[in-house]
Amino acid sequence: MEHTEGLGRKCEVWVDGTLLDVCDGISSPEKRTPPGALEDVTFRYTTDETVSWEEAVEANPSRRVTLEPVKGWAYAGFGRVEQVMPVVIHFGLLRMEDPNWSTDEHLVGKFVRVPIDRLEIVPAEEE
Repeated sequence: MEHTEGLGRKCEVWVDGTLLDVCDGISSPEKRTPPGALEDVTFRYTTDETVSWEEAVEANPSRRVTLEPVKGWAYAGFGRVEQVMPVVIHFGLLRMEDPNWSTDEHLVGKFVRVPIDRLEIVPAEEE
């Protein structure tokens, strides 16, 4: 972690040499997490926009795998679906569960674009 404004606020975290703006879900209400290496943490995201899996596949025809910053802790997530039930997407830097489930095995291996409204860092046991 590079810096945090506190629980539920902006936090800057290095992942494989890339600085990401995320929502701090690891500090306590009383104390900010100090800068430095973090252990037993993971990333998750929320999305407010409803997008069908068909639309998500159509939105990534170039088969990109990246997190593209939009604003603050919002990103356009371009990645490859690795599994369903739950849906897990590999975005290059991060591999995360999508909050929208699917049982469609045909999604595995497809490249998608999903809106990430809030990328969060949280304790690993929460996932």
